[in-house]
Amino acid sequence: MRSLLYKTITIVSLLLLCVGTLIAQKTIQTVVITGTITDKGAYKQIYLDTLNGQNPWIYVSAALDDNGAFKLIAPVPSTDIFRLRLDDQNYMMLILTPGEKISLKTVGSKLGADALIEGSLHTQLLYSTMKSTQSFESRKAALNQQYSEIQTSPKRDSLSAVIISQFRANDSLQKTSLKAQMEKHPASLAWIFFQDKLDMSNDFDIIDKIDAASFKEYPENIFVQQRHQQVDVERKTAIGASAPEIELTDPKGNIRKLSSLKGKVVLIDFWASWCGPCRKENPNVVNIYGKYHDKGFEVFSVSLDKDKDGWLAAIAKDNLSWPNHVSDLKYWKSAGAAAYGVTSIPFTVLVDKRGKIVAKKLRGEELESKVKELCK
Repeated sequence: MRSLLYKTITIVSLLLLCVGTLIAQKTIQTVVITGTITDKGAYKQIYLDTLNGQNPWIYVSAALDDNGAFKLIAPVPSTDIFRLRLDDQNYMMLILTPGEKISLKTVGSKLGADALIEGSLHTQLLYSTMKSTQSFESRKAALNQQYSEIQTSPKRDSLSAVIISQFRANDSLQKTSLKAQMEKHPASLAWIFFQDKLDMSNDFDIIDKIDAASFKEYPENIFVQQRHQQVDVERKTAIGASAPEIELTDPKGNIRKLSSLKGKVVLIDFWASWCGPCRKENPNVVNIYGKYHDKGFEVFSVSLDKDKDGWLAAIAKDNLSWPNHVSDLKYWKSAGAAAYGVTSIPFTVLVDKRGKIVAKKLRGEELESKVKELCK
């Protein structure tokens, strides 16, 4: 009996040890943030917000002492993006990795790029890159102001051309600087904050590299997953790829397929009746259609409208005489737009007679020139 009891106790002890080991293995590491709000004023509390959709906003908080000092201890299971906040107007983004010990000191009471932060590689990368791009952003704002001011000048056209050229040069330099930073740390979550500075089509090489590195490193991160989906769509609609099928109903309820136009040069035109730039571009598309339809050119218009009457009225008013008009009237949730990663309109995709994508986002003279070349 004693021997049996001893064996039972030993087995239970081993089980408890195993359970304890598993629990220890699952223990979530913490991030410790200590800092000082140099001029805390009326602030009494500081908050760390999670941006996780299932558990948004206040994650942990801490009191500020009389000197503005604080200590936040947050359980962080994996590298993710958080917001450090004094109030809704005074905050900064943090990219936290389990186990980090971070120190922060503000200039005055303001959180943000001027705050001195140590111990967080990704956060430091975020704000150092932000500072390095600030001069380009300032230059961009100044050029926009100049462009607005010369619109009443009799020399508007020539001056506009100069400003536009300067704007493009500034944009190119900013991209070069940003890409150089990205090349050094391609897997950083910091690049999520700069994705609007790159063009999905023209800058796809670096975007693809960042996506591959970050998805490998952080496959469970919701922000990485969202970006990965966008990049994956771009891979499928890259120049040289076969144009994905679009199968939607026309105004009469008949199904129309993009694939039915194979053998033709096709412009897939994503637009909507409520889109001013789209309506402004429509006369150019009408003109190109009139010139090249007899040479094998077709337009496949995908509307992001949600009101059928408005859609039909715009077709009639703008004299969009081609038959291939389709829409599921789901606005930005259009299945056609999703298939091509459309996030803004007007958006065009030019497809050759083999059904291969040859150009994207062409408008005006550039569009006509490419259509002319393909219809020879």
